[in-house]
Amino acid sequence: FIKGISSLTVAYGLVSDIDLMEEVLEAGNILGLKVNIGLEFSVLVEGARYHFIAELPHFSSKEELRSFFSDHALDMDKFFKGLEINRESRLDAVRRLLENFNQNTLPKINEGFENKPEYCLAPLSLEVLLATIPNVNITPLHLAEFMYVRYRPILQKRVWYYKVLREKARYIAQNPSGLQQDQTNGELQREEIEASYSELKKELNRLSPDLVLSAYFDSPHIISYQSAFDDLESISQMLKRAGCSIRFVQPLEHGLELAKQALIKWSRCIDAVEIYNIQDCIGRNPESIEDFARFVNELNKSAAAEGRSFLKPICGSDATGRNPKIPGMGFIFEDQIIGNLRKRYIKRHMRLPSLISAMIRSSECPVDEASLQNAAVPSIVCMGKISGSWNRAITGDEERINPLRAWRYFNPTFKNAIRAIIGFTVATAYIGPAYALLWLGITGFRNSIADLISYRGPKLSQWKLKSINFDNVGQSLFWTGFSVPLMGYAKSTFDILWPLAPETFLFNLVKFFVISIVNGFYLAAHNTLRGFDKNVVRANLFRSILAWPLATIFAPIGNSLSIPSIVQTKIWSDVVAGFIEGGNKYRKVLQLRQKTLEELIPTVINASGSAQYIATMDVLYLFSQEPRTRTTIKAILSPYAFFTRKLKENSSLRLNMLLEFNDKMSKESLWTDLVDYIVANYEEDMADDLVDLVVDGLPELLGDLSGLIEKYGKDPSLLAKLAAKASGTIRGSGQAK
Repeated sequence: FIKGISSLTVAYGLVSDIDLMEEVLEAGNILGLKVNIGLEFSVLVEGARYHFIAELPHFSSKEELRSFFSDHALDMDKFFKGLEINRESRLDAVRRLLENFNQNTLPKINEGFENKPEYCLAPLSLEVLLATIPNVNITPLHLAEFMYVRYRPILQKRVWYYKVLREKARYIAQNPSGLQQDQTNGELQREEIEASYSELKKELNRLSPDLVLSAYFDSPHIISYQSAFDDLESISQMLKRAGCSIRFVQPLEHGLELAKQALIKWSRCIDAVEIYNIQDCIGRNPESIEDFARFVNELNKSAAAEGRSFLKPICGSDATGRNPKIPGMGFIFEDQIIGNLRKRYIKRHMRLPSLISAMIRSSECPVDEASLQNAAVPSIVCMGKISGSWNRAITGDEERINPLRAWRYFNPTFKNAIRAIIGFTVATAYIGPAYALLWLGITGFRNSIADLISYRGPKLSQWKLKSINFDNVGQSLFWTGFSVPLMGYAKSTFDILWPLAPETFLFNLVKFFVISIVNGFYLAAHNTLRGFDKNVVRANLFRSILAWPLATIFAPIGNSLSIPSIVQTKIWSDVVAGFIEGGNKYRKVLQLRQKTLEELIPTVINASGSAQYIATMDVLYLFSQEPRTRTTIKAILSPYAFFTRKLKENSSLRLNMLLEFNDKMSKESLWTDLVDYIVANYEEDMADDLVDLVVDGLPELLGDLSGLIEKYGKDPSLLAKLAAKASGTIRGSGQAK
């Protein structure tokens, strides 16, 4: 992620971080970067605590770094001990702040969820906070981001909880007797649930680290402690004797006027000042930023006139990567950006104001702001992305991908288009484009209709494109194109070898038999190459035999329309195939669904805890998402044999299963039990889908079960048959049946 950075300064809060300093120095040497080490400290200036960085001399190796600290252990001892004191004071301040937050603010945040720990924000811990940041220089922004990443999942869980409560309240309003209400006294009214859900959803949509910062950690001085340093001049002399320079960072943190006063008083102690800091300036008024830069420029003009040293204008990112709204990654001069994507890169990255760019470029020399109006000065570009996405051109060695692997991962839509074009081209060469289009159209239509009917049934309103296996359609279009020359060759050869009079019934009977058999063996061959099941291969061979008499009978009509014989055979072959494939797929889907549901429904009835909840969600998923599940549930719970009015052998058990299944699904607590289980055991992406299953699927399933109970409860013939079989009674809605 370096993106061409040539140098950077890494600040630490303690000398004891020397191991980390050595690591970053070594990393810089490996990457060819100039890495400067700094020690951050704070000083009380004009009653306000400002932050500075003591930039150490440049070290080319970790041995030089250790030697520096060893050589200056005595003369900088006061400074090093002050850093330790500041560290402890800062941690104590943060600890007190978090304790106060946990004691006074946290109960208000968790109000209403005290008995549901999975919906409560846990107390904020200093130990966990320290594990999430690279050093101990904790700021209010760190606290806001720390709370945000923990509070947002909790708030999302609350939204899911009230989403389920809202749907349950709506269902109860529409079906007053639809649920077994055993806790009505403690339930919120529907209007209150709707209002709470709306408020929680709005809060979730608005939630951000900035909002948390303004709501709970608003004051920039909320982490207040007494600094061990109060005399910048003595510290400056100590550091400069050791070869260090002092950088004034985030000078505007206490406002523009105080920053000016601090610079006027202590400018002789400071070597460099940040006139632009990304983290500090990202939400600040641009006018105050440029006003401060002008003030620094004027100070440098005065210093030049008096022969004093200048304040070096610099910029800093202070970025640690935790806040995506604050671009880090350092800076680069606009005129040093090269390459084909230069304009695109500049457009997508933030540029500093022209005055600030000019001051930093000129380093220690004052800038004539008036001249900037007439001369174009290259801006400084922040290298962190702030919008959109940007992919660098990849250069260097690249792995070669062989054609087979490339085809395997090729875009499926383009793959299917290529297959169809190849099949169409081959077919066109023998029967022309019109009949070739008809040929492929018949194949594609037959495959699509077979998929739609088998998966979604005959109702057009339930047909969805995702039910069509387009890969299978594409492959069928490819292979069917090659069947044209094969069947054409068989037909032309038959015409030559036929010894009797043409265009008779016998002629058509034998001709279509030959063409159908050739087509059948071709289908069996390419089905085998595609790895189809043997039953499918046999069915496709059988369909050609069934198409033979149909093609023969309707040959006069086809001949009168000048339809080629092989096209007629194709039409009837695909008509038969549609029935065979659709029927087979429909039967397999029903068998699979029935086998699955006959295992799940008893689990829902008899199990408890996790096993019951998982089985319930499986049933809801199949009911909501998978085709033919609704029909299968009715078939399983019906006392009648499928498509008949004949009672099953275990008809009484089926009815009891229906009643018990309805009892389990109708429990009012099931709604919240399911959402509690979901939020406690699944990640956010999956939990969101599962909550939608409960919200969308449970009311519909309850409606279907209630309808079945009402239907069978009102069927006098069913009651008579059950009585005759002495199979017991049907109970429904509190009445003996």
